[in-house]
Amino acid sequence: MGRKLKWVLGGLVLVVLAVVGAGYFLFAPPDMPITVDDPGEGGERVVLNDRPANFFPAPGAGPHPAIILLGGSEGGLQEGINARARLLQAEGYSVLYPGYYRTSEATKTFDMVPLETFDAALRYLQAREDIDTDRIGLVGGSKGAEGALLFASMRPEIRAVVASMPSSVVWQGFDWSATDFSQFSSSWSIEGTPVAYLPYDMPEWWEWFTGMTIAGMYEQSLAGLDGHADAAIAVEKVAGPVLLICGEQDQLWPSCPMARQLEARSRERGGPQVEVLAYPGAGHAVAGAPREETDENFEELASMGGSAVANNEARKDNWPKTLAFLRQHLGAGEAAH
Repeated sequence: MGRKLKWVLGGLVLVVLAVVGAGYFLFAPPDMPITVDDPGEGGERVVLNDRPANFFPAPGAGPHPAIILLGGSEGGLQEGINARARLLQAEGYSVLYPGYYRTSEATKTFDMVPLETFDAALRYLQAREDIDTDRIGLVGGSKGAEGALLFASMRPEIRAVVASMPSSVVWQGFDWSATDFSQFSSSWSIEGTPVAYLPYDMPEWWEWFTGMTIAGMYEQSLAGLDGHADAAIAVEKVAGPVLLICGEQDQLWPSCPMARQLEARSRERGGPQVEVLAYPGAGHAVAGAPREETDENFEELASMGGSAVANNEARKDNWPKTLAFLRQHLGAGEAAH
């Protein structure tokens, strides 16, 4: 079978799985809306280069520690991430949440996403008199964790990183509605040049019907890393400590194996302290503030692996540990005390 036809058939199957696969998806249905939510109370809209961002300044004169908060492949600016930003703001951090992709039709593809957006976020914080520029950290989840680790490996100004459901490599780009993924280059770019990436090793079309999952596709692709060694994220170059959070039942990608790859690489190459919090019964919803079990959206925590209860119990454990990690390495603003 020709390589392009293999990609097309594999892509069609992925789209079908996105619609009917109860969370086994890499790309969302084609009609998934682009969402750019307002920051709401306590926040303000800013623009980083040509992309919107929501900024949540810590109360008081400062100078305050700051966090760049990165969402995942849902893209845009989402109220769920705004809510997380407000929780961090209440702890005394100024939080900048950039819409680095999927904020318009022109930016809806996760392909060659410019890392310059993160540079603009860093410059914005550094230019503010109410920010302590020696205490800037990154917090990201899923594709946002990939971006956070990659960017932190290039910018010593980043003093601590929390990466949930992380990737140990830079992946090939994608589009939520694509059926031919061979057209995509790297997920990330610098000055229009693709960052070295690991391409997807797409299974044969029939393998999708004999037990192959999206996480399995990622595992299969990771097996080819030796041939694309420059795609591995140089976590050893991160200037500060790193906290990684993952669920062993992650059905989107193998975040725990990748977290352990990052931890091993940093240890072997003399990099920063890397701590891995891995939860056996949790999936891709492992991180963040816990929910009340009476929440009408509680069962959504199980949509990408693990049970809702196990994901929530993991959150009850790792959310306080996340706050403690940030407090230890960035400090807490006066407003938190």
